[in-house]
Amino acid sequence: MVNDLLLLSGNDIPFLEAQVNIHQPTIKEIAYIGEESFFIGCELLNFSKDVLDKKDKNNLEDKTNFEILMSIMNDKNIAAQKSKTCAIMVLMLIFPDYKIILEKQQISLIKDGEEKHSINNRNFESFKQILVSMFCLKVGDTQNPAYNPGNEMAKRIADKLQKGRAKAAQYNGESKKIAVLSRYLSILAVGQFKDINSLMQYTVYQLYDEFQRFELKQNYDIYFNAKLAGAKDLDEVDNWMKDIHS
Repeated sequence: MVNDLLLLSGNDIPFLEAQVNIHQPTIKEIAYIGEESFFIGCELLNFSKDVLDKKDKNNLEDKTNFEILMSIMNDKNIAAQKSKTCAIMVLMLIFPDYKIILEKQQISLIKDGEEKHSINNRNFESFKQILVSMFCLKVGDTQNPAYNPGNEMAKRIADKLQKGRAKAAQYNGESKKIAVLSRYLSILAVGQFKDINSLMQYTVYQLYDEFQRFELKQNYDIYFNAKLAGAKDLDEVDNWMKDIHS
């Protein structure tokens, strides 16, 4: 579990199981690959059998999450290759000093041709925990785009994720365009009278933290001003200074 202060600091995060640090990329750095590629890559790297129904789980009972991930990434299908490319771009963002080599049973991180680390079957779940904390991800997160890895089992997995996303998008009236980070930047820049260029230096965790706090403050101010004006029977709102990371 990564502590909140380390995440808020924007510092690199120790990935002890692999003896390497994970860089927290800024929004400006993520912009190089774009939001769609970023979220597709994150979702693939955050793969879990927990999103599957009982039948699919049973079919994959003898396979670990990492083994399924490597199967998807090694698939030669064009759609699978696109997802793999997105995942590798995310890995390049969080391991900027390392060359990413996709091998049969591990993802190797090589620096200067000598220093070598790897993401493998033993440390993948620890890696995912850091990724989830750092990028505010959840299994089957409806805020992020679906991926379409390509092979039959991977497609069934993607279909499961897509169903949940379609319902959420319909409910929110949102289009298929992925613009979560850019929308948060724009809202905070206007709502807090900040220079958008300074917000671009935030990490994903910092951006989400400030946006959530900003929303709480907005709701609290509206409630408080309404109460002062004599409004009655208002629904209570949370204190905007509450702990948002519990």
